[in-house]
Amino acid sequence: MLPSARQVARRAVTAVPLSNAYAGRANSFGFLRLCFAVAVVLAHTAVIGYARPLTEVVDVAGLGVAGFFGISGFLITRSARRSSLPRYLWHRALRIWPGLWVCLLFIGLVVAPAVWYAERGHLDGLWRHPAGVVNFLQANWWGGYRQQGIVDVFRDTPYGDQTRRSVLDGSLWTLSYEIFCYLIVAALAVVAVLRRARWLVLVAAVLVFGLLCWNQYETLRFGGSTYFTSGSLGPLPLLGGLSKIWFLRFGFMFLVGAVADLYSDKLPINDVLGIAALILTGWQTLEGHLFGPALLAYEYAILYLAVRLPRLLHSVGQKNDYSYGIYIYSFVVQQTLAWLGAAAWGFVGYFAVVMVFTVVLAFLSWHLVEKPALRFKDWTPRLRRSAPPSGGAVEQPRQREPERAPVAEPVPVAADAPAHRS
Repeated sequence: MLPSARQVARRAVTAVPLSNAYAGRANSFGFLRLCFAVAVVLAHTAVIGYARPLTEVVDVAGLGVAGFFGISGFLITRSARRSSLPRYLWHRALRIWPGLWVCLLFIGLVVAPAVWYAERGHLDGLWRHPAGVVNFLQANWWGGYRQQGIVDVFRDTPYGDQTRRSVLDGSLWTLSYEIFCYLIVAALAVVAVLRRARWLVLVAAVLVFGLLCWNQYETLRFGGSTYFTSGSLGPLPLLGGLSKIWFLRFGFMFLVGAVADLYSDKLPINDVLGIAALILTGWQTLEGHLFGPALLAYEYAILYLAVRLPRLLHSVGQKNDYSYGIYIYSFVVQQTLAWLGAAAWGFVGYFAVVMVFTVVLAFLSWHLVEKPALRFKDWTPRLRRSAPPSGGAVEQPRQREPERAPVAEPVPVAADAPAHRS
C-alpha cells in the first residue's frame, strides 16, 4: 500500500538522529563508493584517451574523490573509537597496502616491461635507470606517489603527450592524503580526544571551514589561492609532499565525516535537509564552486543518501568491495589501452572496454589479495595473546564495520607543485 501524501509530508519534516538512521550494514556506503570510483574512471577516460577534460566546468574526478574522503572520515573514525590503537593501525594497513603492493608489482613487472619490450625488443635500461622499475617500486611502496612513471613508458599516449612525461598510475597520488588522515585520527585516539573531548574535533572543523570560505572568497576576488593554501606540506617521510589546497579540500571532507560520527547522536537526518543539500551541491558543482563552502552540503548529502537510498542498494559492496581495485587499476588500464589505440573506437567504446578490463582486475584484486588479507584482521602476535591481563580494559567483540577503500583523483601531482584538476 502506497503511503498517503500526509505520511510523506510528515516523514519529510521529521528528523531522526544519524545514530538511529545508520544501523550497521543497513546503509548504501558501498554503492556510493562504487559510484564514486566509476565517476573517476569516466572523467579519466576523456583525460587519458583524448587529452581533454570530460567537462569544462564540473570536476567529475574531484567530485568522486571528495566523496570517498567524506565516507572515509565517517567510517574510519568509528573504527578508531571502537578499536585499540594497534588494532586500528593494523586494519588500515591491511586495507591499503596489500592491494597497493600487488598493483605496483603488476605495473613494474608486467605492464612496463611488456610495453618497453614491444617498443624496443629488449629490456635493457629498464630496471636500474634513475627513473626505472626498482626506483618506481621503492618510491611508491608505502603510498606516497613520489615517482609517477618508469623512464618513458606511455610517453607517446595522448596523456603522455599532454603532460610530457611518463605517468603509469596517476590515481595513486591521493593515497598519501588518505594515509595522512588515518595518522591524524590515530593521534587523536592516542590523546583520547575522540573519546573525551570530541568538541575539539568540532572546533577544528569550524576553523577549517572558515579557512575554506576565506580561500573561496580570495579565489573569486583575486583569482588565486591564499598564502595558507599555496605550495605544499612536507615532504613527509615515505609520503612525499602534500598540496596544501588539496589537503584542505580532502581533509575537510574527512574531518566533517569524523564530526558526523562523533556527533551522530545529535546530527539530524530528514528529507528536507537532504534534498536541500543535494540541490545546493548540484548547483555549486555546475557553477564550478564545489571545492568551497559547498563541501559541507556535499558531506551531508552523502550521509543522507547512505541512509535513505532504497534497501535494495544496501547489499552493494558489503561482501565484495571492488571500489578500491577499480580505483587503483583503472588509470594504468586506460593508459595501456590508449597506447594500443583503443581511443580510436570512440569515447563510449573506449570507456566500455576500459571498464571491462578494470573490473576484471578489481575482481582479481579483491578475491586474491584484498579479501584474503582482511582475514588477518583479528590476528594477534603470540606474545600479546599469551600475556596475562594487566587490569586494563579488555577489547570486547564488536560488529564488523564496513571497510573503506581509499581512492584518489587520477591526475598526478608533482612533489613540488600543487595538484592539477582533471
